Amino acid sequence: MKAPRISIIIPSYNQGRYIEETLRSVVDQQYPTLELIVMDAGSTDETKDVLERYRSQISILEIARDRGQSHAINKGLARMTGDVWAYLNSDDLLAPRSLIRVAELFCDPAVDWIGAVSSIFDGTGDTGAVAPQEPGSIREVLTPWHRSVQHVFPCSNVCFMRSAIYQRIGGFDESFHYSMDMEYYTRALFNGFQLRRVPETLGRWRWHEESKTVRDGQAYRFLEEELRIAGIYAGQLPVPEAAALRREIYVQEKWFAVRRALHENPHATRRSRLRRLLHDAWRRPSLFFFRPWLGAVKKNLLPT
Repeated sequence: MKAPRISIIIPSYNQGRYIEETLRSVVDQQYPTLELIVMDAGSTDETKDVLERYRSQISILEIARDRGQSHAINKGLARMTGDVWAYLNSDDLLAPRSLIRVAELFCDPAVDWIGAVSSIFDGTGDTGAVAPQEPGSIREVLTPWHRSVQHVFPCSNVCFMRSAIYQRIGGFDESFHYSMDMEYYTRALFNGFQLRRVPETLGRWRWHEESKTVRDGQAYRFLEEELRIAGIYAGQLPVPEAAALRREIYVQEKWFAVRRALHENPHATRRSRLRRLLHDAWRRPSLFFFRPWLGAVKKNLLPT
């Protein structure tokens, strides 16, 4: 069977420290029908020089301001010609020979979507891995704060889809800035596409302090967008499960209010954090009876 054409979309902005290693991880695959697409938002660091050095190996290169990462991915999706696609952050990597393995998996016409294992690494070496597993129920897909498995979906660098999925469900929701991939995968799942989980390491996810995941995603931004995803898709669950999920969302929204007040501004004074806590309670009076909120108020009200 003919090897599928694979499109790799790299959204890029000021990741000059890492983007050459990212590009090398793709071009060194020496995959015969690769389409490498780079959407750079007008980087002001050394990214421009790196892209120029690899210009002959990049199928589509656009350097122009965009509306954020999701918009950059969507621009790449709109121009891709591949049978299979994935997006790769400009600081993450593909594992050696991963595209050959991806092509083998997509030789099965029943496979529309695969998710493999990604190792996690930092300046000291490998520190862990993200290995997607089958959730205990469809409801667990929407409750990352309460799951029987750690990861339902793969990292984006090891998530490959047929172009038919994009043609069916469209592009990324540009209102998401942290969990745009999770929303997309959830949308694909609720549109009837099945994820085939592959227990092989096909990529590497870089963990560093400058990434938005480390900077404020884990603190509260991911929870904010996870709650939005749950609210969007709750109505597609059976009525009793949807009702139970909405009760969970109600509780998690209170946790979000506390986490945002404490983490949204790392340089905030105690007074400004307290002001945020009280403002949120004015809008959501149930916080007055929420122990974590009371604890946060006490912490920021009393002198150290």
